[in-house]
Amino acid sequence: MIGDLNAVDMLNVWEQGLNQPPLHRALILLVAAHPDMQADAITELSIGQRDKRLLQLRKRLFGSKLVNTAICPKCTERMEWQNEVTDVIVSSGEAILNEYDLDIDDYHIRFRLPNSIDVSFAMNLADVEKAQDELLSRCILNVEHADHKSPINTLPKHIIEAIGTRIEVLDPQAEININLRCPECSHQWDVLFDISSFLWAELNDWAERTLQLIHKLARGYGWTEKQILNLSPIRRQLYSGMLGK
Repeated sequence: MIGDLNAVDMLNVWEQGLNQPPLHRALILLVAAHPDMQADAITELSIGQRDKRLLQLRKRLFGSKLVNTAICPKCTERMEWQNEVTDVIVSSGEAILNEYDLDIDDYHIRFRLPNSIDVSFAMNLADVEKAQDELLSRCILNVEHADHKSPINTLPKHIIEAIGTRIEVLDPQAEININLRCPECSHQWDVLFDISSFLWAELNDWAERTLQLIHKLARGYGWTEKQILNLSPIRRQLYSGMLGK
């Protein structure tokens, strides 16, 4: 269950995440929003589980409408697109398990879904193909071929691809693509929607505006930051408007 984050909490989360990589920022957000969960349990969520919680948090903090921009790859026209949070929350219909089995071509593979720790390790590799291999190898728990234990690095390419495809099916929330159509040239294409970076950008914009407002009200009325943040957002704006008169 998502806990209540007030303005002080949001500013603290923003400050903690300023010098952190995007992946760590997402985890900082979720740790603050889920005081009932241990930090280790949050890092071990599958990517889809994590992103679903980020979408729910986004709705709680900034509302249900998602507004973003994209550049048409054909004519370079900048366009704006909108979605509701519910439009990008995927229901897999199945509970996420700790481990899964896959039987194919005399291979029996036991694996789990990638989590944020796996992604962090893979992102440290510059080569995309090596990063993908690292991500998958971390998620493969056991391999047997013809009833004998087999090394992971001897898996044929088509088996590795089958595992990757199975992971995509089991954790569909992990990769959300939005289909866009350019209003100028009618070109259609898919863009990957990353809720982690999207939510952080919104939080960053909110924090900068809030700090500017705190500065204005502190100078105008002599209030402390705590006193200002204890006011409702509406009252802050009303007092700010009165200073401008």
